[in-house]
Amino acid sequence: MFDVALVKYESPIQSLRHAIELCGGFTGLSSMHRVLIKPNLVIWLKEVNFPKFGVITTARIIEDMVILLCEQGVTDIVLLEGAVEYEKGSGSMVDEAARGMNLSKLCRKYGMKVVDIHKGSFLKKEVDGLKFSMSEYILSADFIIDMPVLKTHSQARISLGIKNLKGLLNIESRKRCHNASDDQGLDHYLARLPDLVWPSLTIIDGIFSLERGPFYTGLAHRSDMIVASRDLIAADKVGSILMGFHPGEVPYLKMALDKRRRPCDLSDIRVRGNIDLKSSIRPHGWKFEQDKMAEMPEFMAKAGIQGIRYPEPDDSLCTYCSHFINYIVMGILSAKNKKEPFDQIEMLYGKKQNPSGKAKYTLLAGQCQVRANSKNPLIKHCVKIKGCPPSLSDFNVAFKELGIELPEGFSQWMEKSPETIHMRKYLNNSEFDQDLFHLKD
Repeated sequence: MFDVALVKYESPIQSLRHAIELCGGFTGLSSMHRVLIKPNLVIWLKEVNFPKFGVITTARIIEDMVILLCEQGVTDIVLLEGAVEYEKGSGSMVDEAARGMNLSKLCRKYGMKVVDIHKGSFLKKEVDGLKFSMSEYILSADFIIDMPVLKTHSQARISLGIKNLKGLLNIESRKRCHNASDDQGLDHYLARLPDLVWPSLTIIDGIFSLERGPFYTGLAHRSDMIVASRDLIAADKVGSILMGFHPGEVPYLKMALDKRRRPCDLSDIRVRGNIDLKSSIRPHGWKFEQDKMAEMPEFMAKAGIQGIRYPEPDDSLCTYCSHFINYIVMGILSAKNKKEPFDQIEMLYGKKQNPSGKAKYTLLAGQCQVRANSKNPLIKHCVKIKGCPPSLSDFNVAFKELGIELPEGFSQWMEKSPETIHMRKYLNNSEFDQDLFHLKD
């Protein structure tokens, strides 16, 4: 049986200590060990007050963990992360997050180091014929703590302990996970991550949880939960059920369980903590619904958008394009001529989508689409946004060619939109405490 602690987050340090004690989380830990902490710091926007709730691991939980490790006599603590820069040459997002969260306090007070994996070397490994390159820093670890957030994911359904390990891969390996295969796509790759690295302890930060994640465009909830286990897959099973998903309904989690001949239910798990697992938080949705008749997301159809075919996102979309398509969506929704039907436009992105042959204009967004379909005979008028990540300057030119009239200052408005649009829904709710993401000196 695998012990999984499920406790309410009620007070700093003590709540996490209780969870770790319930699952025996520090079993085998020595004061001489080098401990690696892998949080989920998937994004940081400089000088923009974006919603962090359920998107990134709280600074509060990170500090709690460092304090508890120091109580065990550990002195060699490394926070390891590999957030992706959305614009090349924009600098280390990991360093920006560390500054924004004031993690330097932990460096000064406890000697913790912050390491961006993209500044280091990678080790090539192969699992079931799949090739990965993982941070060599893992080799120096004696004890690894996986600290994801309790959130859903628009491609993988959930993003918990297993999914968080993807942040230890180099960029090319991550892109390889998002391929055009129907049977060896993202889920197939994610199910192999536990074979690359098996954490000593998994802590799921559920102070906030997130629907329709993984980014700030989703809907956050104050959930005040901590899931803790020495068994990575057991933690993910409990986290999955907590958000309303049976583990057998999450493809990559089921694959990982099947590989180990483990059940999809909780028959091999002892949940400790006196919390009602199935009703403690509301079920979480994982994707934006698609209007099949209109061939666009429901929110677009409800906004009255006509004349555009916008296929449902699939798992071939990598992080670069996942971030970029927000510009496409918001460009359509904010267009000056959005009240009039657009001129038979289809938007294609990722590696799997193909032209319908019915559109007057076909937009190919991103390098993968340009390579796949720029010479497709079904396209009548091809409009391209090249690059990986896609070029914002090409975006402006492309929308003009498509006849979509962007408002003045659209790019500058988009830079601030995480704060002016998405943060707005949390500002007057005291449950959404921004101080949980910034350490006080």
